[in-house]
Amino acid sequence: MKAFACLVVASLLATPMASHAAHVDLALGKAVTGSPICKPGEEAVKAVNGKLASKTQDKFCTKEAPSWLRIDLGKVEQVSGFTIKHAGAGDEPAEMNTRAFTVRVSSDGKDWTSVVEVTANTASVTEHRIAPVKARYVELDVTKPTQTDDPATRIYEVEVW
Repeated sequence: MKAFACLVVASLLATPMASHAAHVDLALGKAVTGSPICKPGEEAVKAVNGKLASKTQDKFCTKEAPSWLRIDLGKVEQVSGFTIKHAGAGDEPAEMNTRAFTVRVSSDGKDWTSVVEVTANTASVTEHRIAPVKARYVELDVTKPTQTDDPATRIYEVEVW
């Protein structure tokens, strides 16, 4: 009976991970641009490379406020959500997590629609499901980069699915 109970618990624990793993990251390795970087090695491309290294090794960082990050998916895709990995996901202090941001989408790079608006985030990883929409471009606009007065936006990964 113990073995059965352990199997059931293990199965239940694996379910959320399996669900998340089913997402195909449409942004992975795609063209990306963004606000001016904090320093060399913290370019926008780090936010779509599929890696989550610790601290300064693998993030997009900018001190421009407000800041932005724009991903070109290469063609119009059906988008149903986003996963954003903020500072804490890269082992930085939670007070460095992005506080307020908007995600916008566009099919042509000219007309934009806001699909996510967050004003009081504290989490290191946020997941945002939306009604499916056709889009080629995805833009993350950050209006409050941290929980404090620190001006740096730190984004470790933006996944589009």
